[in-house]
Amino acid sequence: MSTIAVSDVHLGMKEAKVDKFVEFLEFVKSNKIEHLVLLGDIIDIWRRDFTKTVLECSKSLKTLNEMLDKTKVHYIVGNHDFYLLRLSELLGENFPFEVKKTAVIKSKNQEFFFFHGYQLEVLCNPYYKSMKTYETFSEHMCLAGDDAGNAADKLWKSIQSHSSLWDSLKRFPENPQDALRSMIQPPEDRIKNFNKHNVIEPIEELAGAETRHFLLSIRPDQYLIYGHTHHAYVEDKNKVANTGSWGFGEDKKLEYIEITDDKVELKEFKP
Repeated sequence: MSTIAVSDVHLGMKEAKVDKFVEFLEFVKSNKIEHLVLLGDIIDIWRRDFTKTVLECSKSLKTLNEMLDKTKVHYIVGNHDFYLLRLSELLGENFPFEVKKTAVIKSKNQEFFFFHGYQLEVLCNPYYKSMKTYETFSEHMCLAGDDAGNAADKLWKSIQSHSSLWDSLKRFPENPQDALRSMIQPPEDRIKNFNKHNVIEPIEELAGAETRHFLLSIRPDQYLIYGHTHHAYVEDKNKVANTGSWGFGEDKKLEYIEITDDKVELKEFKP
């Protein structure tokens, strides 16, 4: 059995490799892959009109639709496409494929646990560790359209109006509006800030930790596959791998993970 996982394509951004991603989907379709895991931030609708973005991604979405008869497509939302979870709930069975926050797929003898990875960033965040608040923020950013300049202020007012959200905040920064504005940055800038604040190492440490199941919904025996950081790697010893990104990493590679009979490989798509 074979499974392919890819993340952080960021369709809708001007730097996105749209045509190459369509070629990749054609490659998946022609090779009769059993499971395709779209591991979040496939469509980037932060700070964008999500209707226009979906229309701009028509070629990719059409190709995905064409492979549904032979390939099981799992769409796992990231922070930049979080609203697709709500959209799929609204459209119900008319939505072409299942959209979730996590997925578990069993290969030969090993179960693999998939999520985007923003969950790890929240847990490693020095300001607050409320998953609910971060997901609310992500959904607001997907609905903010192109008017991102006032998004942080609008969101802050929204948070203040919900005491349950406010009560859930931990170690919130002295200037919360500035902290929220910093989160609005494009992914390539946020990744640079990751390095500045030394966040990638703690994320990877948590992802591979023996005690990660105390903080995440993963079981101790499952193999974790995630994205989000744009930093690809495979660590079989710790049962963890990262899908990297679709040309947004330091080396601009088109990266993905392939799982065949429990073997996990990091690969580069070369059209």
